[in-house]
Amino acid sequence: MTFQEIFIINLKIFRKNRGISQARLAELCKSSQAYIAEIEVGKKFPSPNMIERIASALDVESYRLFQDRAEDGRALSPSQREEIICSLHDVTFKILNQY
Repeated sequence: MTFQEIFIINLKIFRKNRGISQARLAELCKSSQAYIAEIEVGKKFPSPNMIERIASALDVESYRLFQDRAEDGRALSPSQREEIICSLHDVTFKILNQY
């Protein structure tokens, strides 16, 4: 499972558990429903700022959107965790090098 797939699964779980539609989430994040839909199908990946806005709208800490749990709640394997850690490192490195 990829870094993006874990984010998408957690985003959908938190959104649905809170009874928030894509349109309402978009409104809370000052975004568009189309953009939220693109995130949820994997066409787009949000910026760090948008991740914070999504987390705030869902009333969760942003790191929870990247928790190492599969959709069914099972813990990920060590190799899956390592893949996530590497992806986080790569994304963080790219962001920091932009400034």
